[in-house]
Amino acid sequence: MILGTNEYQNPLIVRAKELGYETHVFGLQRGEIGETTADFFHAVDIMDYKRLWDECKKLSPCGVASVCSELAMHPMNFLLRKMGIPCNSLKTEILTTNKYLMRKEMADAGIDGPEFTLVRRGEEIEKIEERLSKFKYPLIVKPCDLSSSRGVYKIDTPTQLLEGILYAMEWSQTGEAILEEFIKGPEYSGESIAYKGEYNLLAITEKSTTGAPHFVETGHRQPARLDHVTIERVRETLFKAFKSLGIEYGAIHPEFKITEDGRIIFMEIATRMGGDCIGTDLVPLSSGYDYLGMVINICCGQKPTFDKIREPGIAQNHYLMTHNDLEEFQKIQLETPEKIWRHSTFKPISDSPILKSADRAGYYITVE
Repeated sequence: MILGTNEYQNPLIVRAKELGYETHVFGLQRGEIGETTADFFHAVDIMDYKRLWDECKKLSPCGVASVCSELAMHPMNFLLRKMGIPCNSLKTEILTTNKYLMRKEMADAGIDGPEFTLVRRGEEIEKIEERLSKFKYPLIVKPCDLSSSRGVYKIDTPTQLLEGILYAMEWSQTGEAILEEFIKGPEYSGESIAYKGEYNLLAITEKSTTGAPHFVETGHRQPARLDHVTIERVRETLFKAFKSLGIEYGAIHPEFKITEDGRIIFMEIATRMGGDCIGTDLVPLSSGYDYLGMVINICCGQKPTFDKIREPGIAQNHYLMTHNDLEEFQKIQLETPEKIWRHSTFKPISDSPILKSADRAGYYITVE
């Protein structure tokens, strides 16, 4: 069983079929690519747990998997637990999908991080300002319950505090947001896998963003251009953070920054593959590892293997946000088409502000 049908789930469907599995894919019928790629499509809302479990009992699948979707992690783990297949605990699931609880748990475990506080919808601004008396501006505010840059806002001065909080609350479904000190430095993610509480770092992703105020990601590169000493420090820090959250199984996508003085500061950790093709495409292209195969193995109750399925290279994902981006893609397509691994369907370039990942016009992946 595979939960989710969109283009970011499709590589999982394709890989499962390549490995000889019969794929039954679940999701609302919206004309997504997974509806036709799958051997069998079931028009079932993946948040309808009762119906999902009824369908699961009928099929008796060997496993249940999903990648790149925070939302799908909940029903996936629900089904795995019902089937008796080892997966992360409910506590870990809660911690890794709530930014405030995650930050608090890591701070209690001694993981380096910024000052932070929780704010709730309707809370008096004076009370929030009291808690911020020891904080240093600028700050970042973001909903506790969302991903993909939704609701993220940089607050440069105290006069912008209310504006930033209101912006984050517009996006939040729970009415809670986390306020934290802004950390300067390049952003990375460390694509990892866990099995029985043992961790392996597969690749480090170097990220670029639109910058303030919303920090929407504009591109990714693997491997990141870091020296061996820094990579070992990252590995040690990541594994300590994973343990603090009780992560035991599956893909892990931690996001962090490295400051000028060498501090490794976590932004957040997700118990899923990195979206935006980071896990599905860039990891196998840059490392040679069958990351999708590992996830499938674990979600079927099997130990992952670390055999390489291709020669490692330099892999990059480029997002189309401006007409210049589109012209660059067209130039590569004309002059060095062999570099293009694949690309999405492109939407028209918009002149509207880019507020979240979904506002981007498309992407293309290159490999060297």
